[in-house]
Amino acid sequence: MTGRATAGLALALGVVIAHASSQAPAAAGVDVGAPQRISLTSPIGPPCTDADPNFASGHVVETDIAISPSDPRRVLVSWIQDGSATDAVMASRDGARTFSRVLIPGLSACTGGAAQAASDPGVAFSADGRTSYFSGVGVDVLSTEPFRPSVTMLASRSGDGGFSWANPVAVQPGEGMYWDKPILSTDPRRPRVAYYAFALRRPPAYNSGYSLLSRTSNAGRTWSRPQKLYDPHTTSSWPGNSEILVNRDGALVNVFVLASGDGGTGPAQILAARSVGRGARWRRPVVIGRTSGFPPSDPVSQNIVETIGAIPSQTVAPDGDLYVAWAAPGPTRRRSRVVVARSTTGGRSWRSSAVRVRGQSLFPAIAVSGDGTVGVLHYVLAAASHGGVWPARIKLDTTRRFGGRWHTHRVAGPFNMLTAVDRVRGCCAIGDYVNMAPLPHGLIAAYPMAKPLSRHQTDVYVSRITTR
Repeated sequence: MTGRATAGLALALGVVIAHASSQAPAAAGVDVGAPQRISLTSPIGPPCTDADPNFASGHVVETDIAISPSDPRRVLVSWIQDGSATDAVMASRDGARTFSRVLIPGLSACTGGAAQAASDPGVAFSADGRTSYFSGVGVDVLSTEPFRPSVTMLASRSGDGGFSWANPVAVQPGEGMYWDKPILSTDPRRPRVAYYAFALRRPPAYNSGYSLLSRTSNAGRTWSRPQKLYDPHTTSSWPGNSEILVNRDGALVNVFVLASGDGGTGPAQILAARSVGRGARWRRPVVIGRTSGFPPSDPVSQNIVETIGAIPSQTVAPDGDLYVAWAAPGPTRRRSRVVVARSTTGGRSWRSSAVRVRGQSLFPAIAVSGDGTVGVLHYVLAAASHGGVWPARIKLDTTRRFGGRWHTHRVAGPFNMLTAVDRVRGCCAIGDYVNMAPLPHGLIAAYPMAKPLSRHQTDVYVSRITTR
């Protein structure tokens, strides 16, 4: 749940994306499959639709994807369903060729829970593939003037590959506070261990706070009391999008953005902190990179993709190297970059490489396939709209040698960003993040697009990428 607090409950819904990359010839040995629409018609009906003022039938955004490390045919995709009515999970047994839709029971009022709305969905598999995890939030708005949310951090578990789920456990009760953006990650060496990182954003402006960490050692049945993870000790910044990565030596690395400004649209730092004692103590963070944080905008319609502009995507490669990607706007809307950083020292030091973008970039998603291909999925937004159309495309940049040449591949689009509309945020609402997951010889990406490709307000698509 990111974005501007002044947007009211829209914060609970998520927002946006966009990007691009250089137009170098596609690399040999990388094949991108055609986009496959996997979202369905709305599963939500009365009385929930009548009681929810934010209900937006067919508006699906904020995608996450996970592939079982023990069986790559097992795939999970999650997203926010119908504006913020609930979060949905799509489960596959055949490598994302077909899916079954599952709603998390007890997550929101629309699925038998108490929360008004749901947001920030994520999915993960344990190291042995026996346990599937869902993370998300339940949102209640206690007041609109001034805006005062109460956000509960939730986690659920599944023992059948995500085709059925237990009622969520409250990792952090709402308590009238703005707890934000959980990311659940699993330990690759200890199948019953997982980590749950999130942030507290303080009122009244919600532009300061600190991050927290909880963990489970019994496959998600119970979670530890959240402990403070990182506090910048400022009144104008907060650590967002924190994710715990497990290094090759078993040490934990916390990668996050130190966001600032109104809703995170100010200058930002991408940071990494290494732990000793499996999270008992954390070293001082090192700066991976910096960015202006400004999100894409259209000078013609005056629309802004309203979200934190520097949310990073982070992952651990099969060889144990750590990777982080983030968008770096250029001096004009015509050019920008996606920055990719790698650490071969367990997060102690980082080296960066830049993917040049023709247009406006935002929210890259990074993954490394089993054969070592580094892939960065990203949207590309045109510098401006024309005739009521703001073109957006989805592309993939790959490299086999970090620091070498990046090769660009077309994934999907174009679609019209101006048609991605929900009832609270208005224009340009397609989520706060997308994601991509690795295969032994490839990647699978999950992402939303709007009309004209979408049958609804937005739809979620998957693309299979084969590397060889």
